[in-house]
Amino acid sequence: MEVLDYHKLKIFKTVADLKSFSKAADILFLSQPTITLQIKKIENYLGITLFKRRKNQLELTEEGRVLYEYASKILDDYNQMENAISSRFSVSKNFLTIGASSTIGEYFLPEILSKFYKDNPDLKLNLFIGNSKEVAEGVLSKVFNIGLVEDDIQSNKFDIKPFYEDEIILISSVKNDIPDELSVEDLDKYKFIARETGSGTRNVVEKYIKTKLNTVMEVSSSKSIVNIVENTDLLAFVSKLISLDSLNKGLIKHIKIKNVQIIRNFSIITQKNIRLSPIENRFYIYILKNKVAP
Repeated sequence: MEVLDYHKLKIFKTVADLKSFSKAADILFLSQPTITLQIKKIENYLGITLFKRRKNQLELTEEGRVLYEYASKILDDYNQMENAISSRFSVSKNFLTIGASSTIGEYFLPEILSKFYKDNPDLKLNLFIGNSKEVAEGVLSKVFNIGLVEDDIQSNKFDIKPFYEDEIILISSVKNDIPDELSVEDLDKYKFIARETGSGTRNVVEKYIKTKLNTVMEVSSSKSIVNIVENTDLLAFVSKLISLDSLNKGLIKHIKIKNVQIIRNFSIITQKNIRLSPIENRFYIYILKNKVAP
């Protein structure tokens, strides 16, 4: 017999928050068919339709909005219950789910997580890696309580604490006949490869470089961007963290921009007034104490 349990309600709320079955699947570490099936089971159980499509985006139906209101309360109560029992009776619960934007998740976190695991050998971790926008959405929908982002998040819904200063640099293949220094105006002469819309790297570059770049290719992996730059005449703005290996091997070169240095913060974000579990709190403090690059 079907029941309307915590698992189904969490899937429903995540789909509603992200307005996408595919994004909910990614952020919950589930397949899209599983997400679709669980939503269908809820609809069959209640005898209602939860979502409608409008302009290629999901929207809640009137019935869906009612369920969303109650599901949010139930999930909040459930989490508060778990936290209260865990803290009051010293119950060990070492499940940690965090979200991280691509550069942080792939290049900053691995060594940090290795060290954290040594101090917490019972740790069970789920790490979602996406762009900064997706991570912020995951925190807002409470799929995870802690997000690590490389974008300048502007929202009064978050507590935001910087933990590392990163530099974005302009790179070119060493085979590319290009000056070692350019002005912002010179950038119009070149073709670029860039991260997708929503990426923290792209947002920061657009903030500093107040001119429209001739972007002919978009790729969601910064490492792939570096590899493509190595073998083409395309230029790219990437984190110095990601480009160091190729720079040291002499495969790419750093092109300076006159009077411009692009610096951004990596930040840890949580919802305001959220109560973190003991393991989440330990990780939160650990990140803030390890403010230097690994």
